Amino acid sequence: MSEEAAWSLWQDSPWGRLRYRVVSRVLRSWTADLGPSLRVLDAGGGDGRDALSFALAGHEVTILDRSGQALELARAAAAAAGVQDRVHTVSADLEDLTALAALTRHREGGSGSFDVVLCHDVLQHRASHAQVRADAATLVSSVRPGGLVSLLAPNPPADVLAAALRDGPSAAWIALDAERSADPGTGHTALRLSQEFAQDALAEAGCDVVGRAGILAVTTLLEDSGGVDDRSAADLEELEVELSERVPFAGTARYWLIAGRRPEA
Repeated sequence: MSEEAAWSLWQDSPWGRLRYRVVSRVLRSWTADLGPSLRVLDAGGGDGRDALSFALAGHEVTILDRSGQALELARAAAAAAGVQDRVHTVSADLEDLTALAALTRHREGGSGSFDVVLCHDVLQHRASHAQVRADAATLVSSVRPGGLVSLLAPNPPADVLAAALRDGPSAAWIALDAERSADPGTGHTALRLSQEFAQDALAEAGCDVVGRAGILAVTTLLEDSGGVDDRSAADLEELEVELSERVPFAGTARYWLIAGRRPEA
């Protein structure tokens, strides 16, 4: 199965849908003080599942991705939800600084005028940790002073827990010190990025880290336990939201989510 097909299959699973709902609720609380009408950039946003919740809340969203097929799906989803006028797509790579600048050139303040910049499930696919540091600087440069940059990637401690549950202690020992690991959505090899590394990258780029959460704290324990009905999925969502910012549980969640605020000029 291709990486794209595996990712799409996981997105549509109960666990994938839960990931997007929990992230949306956490970000809603983190961005509540930024204003009622936000300009949001989703860098590497694919089919727009993270961005769509912002558009549904009345915000203006730009999705940047190099996959034309993914952007077509994003536009279709926006049209189906009746928010096509608030969703814009741009075909470009994350490191394309010229494209990022062009997105905001027509706005007051020029480049760097987005209120919120998302980069979710992207950084683990970059070539190196050095590239991720450069990406962090690019992302911060595209948000206005006082705005928020949100990063999400698989959490390395969850790899160890999943390996132990799936294949036993010997597999967990291997996962403990691995430089790369299987991406939870696709199973394909991905760069291991700790939350601490991402926080340092944001700080180096000039951001103050203001939000930390673990996404899907108990889901790793349940994925192989069978089907989930609507009632249990709703209950699980409430539990995951509650656990997302509780330190003992967030530390081994499937994903880390962090937010950095660019200081006011």
